Amino acid sequence: MIETLLAPKIISEKSIPIPPKLRVVLIVCLAMGTVLSTSWLTLWLFIALVVYLWWRSDLTVKQTIKRLLAMDCLILFTVALIPFSVPGEPLFSILSFTATKEGGLMALMILFKANIVMLTVMALCEGVDALTLGKALVELGVSRRFALLMQFTVRYIGLLYLEFHRLRQSMRVRGFKARNSMHTWRCYGYLFGMLLVRSFDRADRISQAMKCRGFRGHFLSHEHLPVTKREYAHFAAYLSLICLIFCTSLSSFNV
Repeated sequence: MIETLLAPKIISEKSIPIPPKLRVVLIVCLAMGTVLSTSWLTLWLFIALVVYLWWRSDLTVKQTIKRLLAMDCLILFTVALIPFSVPGEPLFSILSFTATKEGGLMALMILFKANIVMLTVMALCEGVDALTLGKALVELGVSRRFALLMQFTVRYIGLLYLEFHRLRQSMRVRGFKARNSMHTWRCYGYLFGMLLVRSFDRADRISQAMKCRGFRGHFLSHEHLPVTKREYAHFAAYLSLICLIFCTSLSSFNV
């Protein structure tokens, strides 16, 4: 995702004709509809819509699977405990802990919803760089400071990783080998301390350079393209479809 937001803005011909700020609105609406849904039918309809949006983007299967697996590895440890904490019909036991069918279905639904939201973000943010996304957030009423924080985070998190890699390489050149000892933990403390010091130094130099170039708290942009009626029509169609799919969850809940 970081590489995508740092890449130049390239919109594919088959991409949906919706400007970035309306794409952000679609992401929020689709994510809220997915999270609030309680019906498997609704979730399958949402995944069908999201797969269509993914097909309209330039994402490859390899990129998509790699990013989804990275997210799943983070939340898998959280949802893995849900089957053991929800009462219901027993499925199996580990030591003195019993997993239930209801808990397993809940964990599976949470994992399914997370993948739908992640795929939505990837599909609709493809081709939108960090500067354009920050501008879209400001146009939607988000704090300008928050947008700047997001843009700087995306821009410099890669440089922070490179600095960390250089410090690690210098430690290895000096014969450092990680062991379970006080010396190892002390060296890691020095490593992160030096990384923090160099980060402050880099931030100060970047701030001075930006001030010399006339930075006044926001990035100057001469690109201002009004939203056309065709783009509003596509946005309204997708938003109506999201609302229609979400209504299936409400109807099943009432039944």
